[in-house]
Amino acid sequence: MGRMFLATFVTLLLTTEGRADDYFLTLFTAESVPFHPEKTHTFVAVTRLPGDGGMAETHEIGWLAESTRVRGLTLLPERGKNYTTAESIAICRRERMRVSVWGPYRIHPELFGRLRDQARRLNEGKVLYKGTDNLYPSCVAMNCYHAIWNVVAPLRKYAGPFNCGDATGPVTLRLFRDWLIGPEQTHDDILKLIGVDQEPLVRRGYDERPTRFDAARSFLCQPGCTRGR
Repeated sequence: MGRMFLATFVTLLLTTEGRADDYFLTLFTAESVPFHPEKTHTFVAVTRLPGDGGMAETHEIGWLAESTRVRGLTLLPERGKNYTTAESIAICRRERMRVSVWGPYRIHPELFGRLRDQARRLNEGKVLYKGTDNLYPSCVAMNCYHAIWNVVAPLRKYAGPFNCGDATGPVTLRLFRDWLIGPEQTHDDILKLIGVDQEPLVRRGYDERPTRFDAARSFLCQPGCTRGR
């Protein structure tokens, strides 16, 4: 009896100690309706749930001009700020942008580490913000979605007037596909953990593909017409 109890205890101990951490990605896109390029944003949160049941760890990238104003045609980059997810959503609401969420998806730890390190880099103030950042290397200036893509695609720098907002969602997931685990399944408890479960977010499926052409049609559509979005 004593041996059986000891064996059970050791098994439970090894199971608890051997459980791996879980990692998650939550992607947010925002845009005005009708679409306007200066009323868009892309931001992300990555979360680690320790296997030992310890405190969750979350890092966020919400890269914007410190003024929160997106000015795509400015000549020079400006001081940026890495806003939290809660701050980013508040900015989007203030600017009357619709906010969409993709995920949360399970991810491999490598992607968590890359985005965590990028968030820390942005928080150090070593990079400037530029809405249209085509002519600037990433070590100098980036826009909101390039600050996210940069961790896996540092040379991807094209920024056009209709490539922002919801159109960045499928592109981001495509760039991150090698690090996603079972993206057909979302893990909604993470939304509560990062404090956005009560927000009126538009849920996006992994297979949804809003494009720059959808954005262009929305931009050209006059109020009162059918947008099909």
